[in-house]
Amino acid sequence: MTMFTSNYLSFFAQLSENNNTDWFNTHKKDFEKDVKKPFEVFISKLILEMNTLTPEITISPSEAIFRINKDIRFSADKSPYKTEMSAVISKKGKKSNPCPGLYLSIGAKEVTIGSGLKMLEKEELIEVRHHIAQHSERLEEIIQEPKFKQAFGEIQGDKIKRIPEEFKEAATHQPLLYHTSFLAMTKLPATEITKPDFLEQILRLYQLTLPFAKFLSEPIQS
Repeated sequence: MTMFTSNYLSFFAQLSENNNTDWFNTHKKDFEKDVKKPFEVFISKLILEMNTLTPEITISPSEAIFRINKDIRFSADKSPYKTEMSAVISKKGKKSNPCPGLYLSIGAKEVTIGSGLKMLEKEELIEVRHHIAQHSERLEEIIQEPKFKQAFGEIQGDKIKRIPEEFKEAATHQPLLYHTSFLAMTKLPATEITKPDFLEQILRLYQLTLPFAKFLSEPIQS
């Protein structure tokens, strides 16, 4: 079943060229009908399917979906709207740190899917690094698994150049210790959203992230 039409993509293509409140308010009914509602329906169905794989995920769509309005207080780009809809589906929803889940965004040109950890507190990052240093071989088995590797490639995330002394030796064998965030990310063409198997595509990718997310969760389980 498909929940999206090409109108979803057209809306964001036009918004990219007309990112202002006058245009948005004129086309708000289009946003509600062609973008917001189908995205909410899709996320609702995705949550239900993910719950069969991860029973602790019981959130509502509103707990997962981000607003389209941008926070422009500290941004040089003062355009008021995001040019995609996005959500984080985890047991804590969009307030997920430090809890890996599934990140999904859909804009006019691409779909972004990912999982991992970012914006960790200092003590959380130390715990994750200790876990990686102590279980480096297990982590490598997870991220080098052929299907995972084909889907997500290299682990992404912010890095530092100088690592704390206690991790220097381990980092010679495990460069992920230089990371301050740990993300498995991939992209699909936005046209995939109109295909009947789009939900299944996202679920397959989510299933591939589960061992990686479990590994990252272990040192910071609350």
